[in-house]
Amino acid sequence: MKYGNFVLGMNIDFLEDQDEFDFWYKQMPEYRKAKIDRLGPLKSKMQSLGAGILLLKGLEKLGMTDAVIVEGEDKKPYIQGATDVEFNLSHSGDLVVCAFSDACVGIDVQKTKSFNRKLVNFVYKDEEIKYIKYRSETQFDMDLLCTKMWTMKESVMKYYGKGLSMDPRIIFLDQEHDNRVYHNGELLENIHFTGYEQEGYYITVCSEYENFSDEIIFVMGE
Repeated sequence: MKYGNFVLGMNIDFLEDQDEFDFWYKQMPEYRKAKIDRLGPLKSKMQSLGAGILLLKGLEKLGMTDAVIVEGEDKKPYIQGATDVEFNLSHSGDLVVCAFSDACVGIDVQKTKSFNRKLVNFVYKDEEIKYIKYRSETQFDMDLLCTKMWTMKESVMKYYGKGLSMDPRIIFLDQEHDNRVYHNGELLENIHFTGYEQEGYYITVCSEYENFSDEIIFVMGE
């Protein structure tokens, strides 16, 4: 069965209310509760719980309320026994997002932040830095473009189930030629980016689809 592609998003502010937090925590599977319990800061707990809520909502939308989530050897979670639906989660600040697809998918969200020289040199290759500087008139422009390109890189890492274990500087984003992506100098075939902007955040989906989804579907906790 082809389920199609969609992205769910949620602002987790409402989870600051203890009653709301407790209500949704009780509905989480044991593995998600364990993840939440291991986290220290309240914001981190809220992000993890928010991710669990979005996954729950997405599975309901797909009619898969009895789905069991497991982790592969690469630690990327997937639905046990399902070969025609995949998902990927990401969070930053107060925003949590989850992409669902009938094929491999990676998603990343980042709140726009200032990129100092050390961070820029850690994330980007010399050719990418030249492109960023050429395309930026102000520091704000540079921060926006750096954030956007960072989400692109991390969505690739998550698409391949590597996360930050994959050196971001090994990935080269050829912005001058239709967002071609190279890993260690080798062109990565048949992957595309779909980008979204949301009130100070940038979100990128990496998938085999040229146009993944027109918009993010925002849901509330209640």
